[in-house]
Amino acid sequence: MNYIISREENILNIFYTLKKNKNIYKYLYYLGKKISYYPLFIKKKNILIGCQYKIWLYFIYKNQKIYILSYSDSILIRGLTFLITKLYSNNLPINIINYKYSFLKPVFSNKRNQAIKFIINRIRYTSMKYLI
Repeated sequence: MNYIISREENILNIFYTLKKNKNIYKYLYYLGKKISYYPLFIKKKNILIGCQYKIWLYFIYKNQKIYILSYSDSILIRGLTFLITKLYSNNLPINIINYKYSFLKPVFSNKRNQAIKFIINRIRYTSMKYLI
């Protein structure tokens, strides 16, 4: 679980360095633009239903760890989901489930925090499947 905490601290340090929300959104846009490929996992079964934007999450379970890939039709959301999946990917399912995130709560509005919570809940739910 320490891996998740150190990753979260690194991401939060980046955002606190950017200070203003406009700079944070520019950074997320920059990250999203760097991910310009069209991944093969964009299929109906991988789409996250209930979000304003289309978000695809793909899970790989290998060597008792979960690896998570994401993509979105929105460049900004693509950058945000990249950071979220980077935070949780390459971890044991139990660590993902037990981690109480504070990821970006102080950075974004309640509407964006709800979207983040929705994505993280899907990651945690899928992690529970791998415990069984």
